[in-house]
Amino acid sequence: MSWFKKSPDGESPADIPATTDAPAPEIEPLTDDEVEWVRTTIAGLDAQGVRRGDIDDLGRHYDELLTGWLRLREADRPDPHAVITQIGLAFGQHIANHTGLEWGVASGREGVEIALHRSPPARPALLYPADMVSARWTAEETGVLPALARATIEAVGPAGPPI
Repeated sequence: MSWFKKSPDGESPADIPATTDAPAPEIEPLTDDEVEWVRTTIAGLDAQGVRRGDIDDLGRHYDELLTGWLRLREADRPDPHAVITQIGLAFGQHIANHTGLEWGVASGREGVEIALHRSPPARPALLYPADMVSARWTAEETGVLPALARATIEAVGPAGPPI
């Protein structure tokens, strides 16, 4: 099962004009199969020597994978989608563990994507962790995931009192 940005009409999200009046995406809870997919995808990092719940170690692993991928000739580089998704899910789980956000499936104008969310009456939040990792991979940024996770956790904060 692969979860990454899927546009209903094949458009890239960059091709869809941004609007301030776009409706918020509809959020559905994960199915049991999707929960299992998230769990097993993250657990797959154990076999790669990544310490579960350690954002610094996840960042080290991401840096090693990206650096190795960049060393390859462009024509020889494999599609990084599975790596980005796996790291994005672990990155997201780390954020969820520190903020109380929950996994869900966001459906909106830009398609269907796995996301972290918190809905009112608690302080609302909506994040796309795999996109956050993908943007850094595409920009060829290393040394960024731990700081990004910490900044995101600080910005999102705990659920807090109802609004």
